[in-house]
Amino acid sequence: MAGVTPQEDRNERILAVIRSLREGEVVTYGDIAEDAGFAKMSRLVGRLLATVDDDLPWWRVVNSVGRLVPGHEREQIALLKREGVQCEGGRVRQAKVGRFAPKPKRQPKLPPKRQPKLRPKRPSD
Repeated sequence: MAGVTPQEDRNERILAVIRSLREGEVVTYGDIAEDAGFAKMSRLVGRLLATVDDDLPWWRVVNSVGRLVPGHEREQIALLKREGVQCEGGRVRQAKVGRFAPKPKRQPKLPPKRQPKLRPKRPSD
């Protein structure tokens, strides 16, 4: 039985990350590459999405500024809106999960509690 080539292993790891995307989750090509262990290989993610025949959730992947797939914007918007993702001007504006999810509100920092000053003990006279 022949082993798996490094390229096949890399591609399968990338595809596994894409398959794991949940409804309402929107990430970038770079996020997928990094999660698969191949940072800086975002172009490969795009190539795999364009050429692999698997039934992949391609509509959940956008470029680093949220731009939708050129030539497929209408279909991608329809699919994303069904999942509760907000799109405007050809870009993802807000998703439930992932890079475009709302940031949690930061709690205001409270000043540190003041510790009472301890007075040095005086030697008894």
